[in-house]
Amino acid sequence: MKPLFCIFVALVFLAACQPQTETNQVKSYFDLKGFIESQLRELEKRKPTVDKKMSLDGESESKQTNEINWAKELDLFIQADINKQAYQSSYETTQPTPKTNLYTLKKGENQPVQSLKVTFDDKTQMPSLIEVSLKEENKLYDSEKQLRLTCGMRPEGVWLIKTYEISGFQHLSLTDKKSFSIVGTIY
Repeated sequence: MKPLFCIFVALVFLAACQPQTETNQVKSYFDLKGFIESQLRELEKRKPTVDKKMSLDGESESKQTNEINWAKELDLFIQADINKQAYQSSYETTQPTPKTNLYTLKKGENQPVQSLKVTFDDKTQMPSLIEVSLKEENKLYDSEKQLRLTCGMRPEGVWLIKTYEISGFQHLSLTDKKSFSIVGTIY
């Protein structure tokens, strides 16, 4: 294996495996992690069919399946939770509309989550749209990711994810930029 590839794999692995401490802290912002974890339980229980489209640098692949590891599939949404202890004073909260909360990284702060926007359904007050912008930079690596999730009421009366999208790029300083996207539609 090439040394550069090994470094890339190690960096990605370390970023994804950061230990998370569970505390009973008060949530300063929308509880994205709690919401996604409740969705994971429903998705694992229901095992819905997903139409999944993936692309990496222009190469595309599509598949339809109900064999999805939901914890892995939606892990970036959990990682984007801004209620972590280190983030407590890092974000400004605004309400662009009466049913939308926008959390934006304050100037001078250095966190991967640049913004989190949550739009709530009028009737249920549940999230109908979640959008997250992530950005990480250091001397060896930079990446940007856009996450988007839509939710709605299922015919059986359960609020559930309808679509999820993850797109962006990863770039090691010594390699070309790699763009990617994943779009899942849940039936």
